[in-house]
Amino acid sequence: MQKSQKLSRKLLESCINKNVKLITAESCTGGLLSANITGIAGSSAVFSYGVICYSNESKRKFLNVNDKTLKSHGAVSFETVREMLAGLCNKVESKTLTIAISGVAGPSGSESKPVGLVFIGVKISSNDTEVITEHNFGNIERIKIQQKSVNEALKLSLNIMGEI
Repeated sequence: MQKSQKLSRKLLESCINKNVKLITAESCTGGLLSANITGIAGSSAVFSYGVICYSNESKRKFLNVNDKTLKSHGAVSFETVREMLAGLCNKVESKTLTIAISGVAGPSGSESKPVGLVFIGVKISSNDTEVITEHNFGNIERIKIQQKSVNEALKLSLNIMGEI
């Protein structure tokens, strides 16, 4: 069994045991996180939906990420991921674990946003518990950056679930 499958199973069990729903907003992972989670039988008990917000327009439209944030910090930033989480939290009615990912999977990046730079955020909607981390996985294959991002998001989610 793959690492991401084991982590997904543990996360789903934690959400079920604590009666917490789960939603995602993914940019550079393009739905891979949601696919890993929904690949586990029984995920429908807690997984509500995932948003693939690849473009800045979709981040604004579906998650209410501020245009000023995108222009001043860029899509791949702590600030944008924080607003993605807030946008997800604004849409829920019950206690929900929200996960947001934005990064540069390649093949090209920039000096300030190199390939492999990824921001991952997790937040519980019903309280102030929020964690946003910055990762630099290096200029490795696109799929490897995506998979490492998924694994880190799952680990971060399990950590935050352990605190509630």
